[in-house]
Amino acid sequence: MKNWILPLFLAVLYSCNTESQNKFIINGKTDRIGDAILLKIDPSINQIDTTSIKNGMFKFEKKIKEEELYRVKFHDGSSFDLLANMGEKINIDFQGDGLLITGSEGSQKIVELDNMLFELIHFKDSITQELQTMSKNENYEAILTKKQNEFFEKLELHRAFLKDFIEKNKESKVTLIALFQTYNSSSPVLSIDEDLEDFEKVLDNLKVRFPESNHITLLNDQITKLKPLANGQIAPNFTLPDVNKKPLSLSSLKGKVVLIDFWASWCRPCRIANPKLVELHKKYSKNGFEILSVSLDGTQRQQDPKKEWIQAINQDNITDFKHVSELKGWNTSVRDLYNLNSIPHTILLDKEGKIVGKNIRGDNLEMKIKKLVNDEG
Repeated sequence: MKNWILPLFLAVLYSCNTESQNKFIINGKTDRIGDAILLKIDPSINQIDTTSIKNGMFKFEKKIKEEELYRVKFHDGSSFDLLANMGEKINIDFQGDGLLITGSEGSQKIVELDNMLFELIHFKDSITQELQTMSKNENYEAILTKKQNEFFEKLELHRAFLKDFIEKNKESKVTLIALFQTYNSSSPVLSIDEDLEDFEKVLDNLKVRFPESNHITLLNDQITKLKPLANGQIAPNFTLPDVNKKPLSLSSLKGKVVLIDFWASWCRPCRIANPKLVELHKKYSKNGFEILSVSLDGTQRQQDPKKEWIQAINQDNITDFKHVSELKGWNTSVRDLYNLNSIPHTILLDKEGKIVGKNIRGDNLEMKIKKLVNDEG
C-alpha cells in the first residue's frame, strides 16, 4: 500500500505546479472605487473580466497559454496596460496618477515605453502652448519653423529608441506596444510606410514565438495594405485635374525628382511652408526637380474652393509648381491611396518614381533633393 503513496503525491504536486505555471495573478491596490475591469487586448476576441474593489484592493486570476496583453480599466476612465506571463504574481499600486507594477517584467517594459512617450507628448504640448502665445508675433513664421524642427529632432530620437527597443525585445509581444505608439490621435511614431522593416521584424518574430496569436492576422493585413507606400516602393500613380481641368498624371513626371505636396489654401502651416518650397523649386528645377502640388481645397466650409485655391497659388507665388485638385476636400481619391491623415504632407520621389522620404523638412529636404538631382543613376 505504501508503494502508491509517493507516485500519488508526485502526481498531485505536478498537477498543482502545472496549474500555477499556466496562470497569472494580479493583486491590486488603488484609490479608485467601484469595479476593476480586465480587458484582453486582442483584435479578434472580446474577453472582459470584472471584479469589485473592496477596501481599495482587487484581484484577478487568469489561465493563459502564452504571454498576453491586457488593459486594466476603472469607472473613472483611467487605465493602464499589462503584459502578463505564465506563473507571474503581479502586484499593482495605482494611486492618483502614480503607478507601480512589480512581478511582471513585460508590464514594467510597457511602463518604460509609456514614460518615454509621455516625455515626447509633453515636449510637443509645451511647444504648442508657447506658439499660441506668439501667434501675433511678427516673427511667428520663423519661430514656428524653428519649433517644428525642434520637435522633429525630438521625434527622431524617440523613433530611434523604439527601434532599439524592438530589437532588444523581439521575442516578446511588448514590441506590439512599441510598434503602435502615437503622439496624438492620428500621428503614429512608427509607420509601415516609413518603418516597414520594423513592422515585418515584429510580424516574423510573432509567427515564430506565438503562431496562434490573433495579432498576426491583423498585423499581416496592415502590412499588406500599406506596403505600397513604404520607402523604396514605386509611388502609386494617380491622375487629377489641373487648374484648367486638364488631367495630369504622376507617372508623366517620371525621370524627374518629384516632391508631392499635399496642402490646402485654408491650411496655415501649409502656407507657411510654401516660401521654402518656392526657394527649393527655383534652385533645383533646372536640374530636374518638380513639385506636384495636390490641393485638398473643397471642404464644406469653403464657399468658392476653386477661387480660394487659385488665390493661394498666386499669393504664395507657387505658380511654377504643377497643381492638381478634385476640389473635394478630404474626400479626394488620393486620400486612401496615400493613407493621408493630415496636411501638410510631403512625399519625395526619386527619378524612377520610388518613394525615398516623407515629411522631410528644412536643410534635410534640400540635402536630399540635391543628392537626388545629381544622381545620374
